[in-house]
Amino acid sequence: MGVLSGIDNSTGWALLQNNTAPIEAAYAADSSSASDIAYFKSVASTLTTPDALLKNYRALSFVATAYGLGTEVDQTAILKKLMTQDPNATTSLAQQLSDNNYRVFANAMSTWTPPPFSTAAGINAAIAGYQQHSFDTSVGTDSTSLQSALYFTQNAKGLTLLSQIMSDPALLNVVTTSLGIPAAFGNLSYDQQVAILKPRVDMTQFATTAGVASMVNKYLAMDQLNQITSGATASSPLLALFGSSGSQGLTLNAQVLGLGGSLNLLA
Repeated sequence: MGVLSGIDNSTGWALLQNNTAPIEAAYAADSSSASDIAYFKSVASTLTTPDALLKNYRALSFVATAYGLGTEVDQTAILKKLMTQDPNATTSLAQQLSDNNYRVFANAMSTWTPPPFSTAAGINAAIAGYQQHSFDTSVGTDSTSLQSALYFTQNAKGLTLLSQIMSDPALLNVVTTSLGIPAAFGNLSYDQQVAILKPRVDMTQFATTAGVASMVNKYLAMDQLNQITSGATASSPLLALFGSSGSQGLTLNAQVLGLGGSLNLLA
């Protein structure tokens, strides 16, 4: 267990905001980060082609982690396509996959003349990404809520389109949780989801750090409430927005949603 294990959202977030450096150091001390970084630096000059990277599992794991794809390290066919296709082409795999991390990886790894790690800047960028994502993952072992808050803080600023949020499951989870929308929201069609979110999400707030922080604070508060009221009936503060429909799941009240009729969200 790490330093953030077993504490509530607000306390954990305050600790992260005010003691980032020592907390990062504490997590790093319990991981293999130092040896992984040293190894990557020692082999970076040999990673001159996608195939060279794919054949070095330890280096591939490092690079995948650096771009938020650490859990996909065994999906070599996908990673190779991301590294060999034009990431901006509408038919590319990067554009077809919903997780924005795939596009970030593809944009960074699709040019091999010169190779991405042939310069100090390229190596340092990978190391910085590895350290950040390793830290986020370590926080997630203690609190997935705080990990989500970190991810949103790092990626939401500057977003201007609702589709940018909806194309990233991690960002979307923070937004829907902050709005008190149940997970069954995912059963709706894309157009229905847009109809629910568009009047409720002010995209201009993501232009500032304060606006992003406001959303994160709402998310953490609602997530904490969800934990407290887990298993409660519709009489709880959170579920008061919704009507119970027995085995049919949750029905969002049409007046709350501002739509023409009720939407049944199957649990």
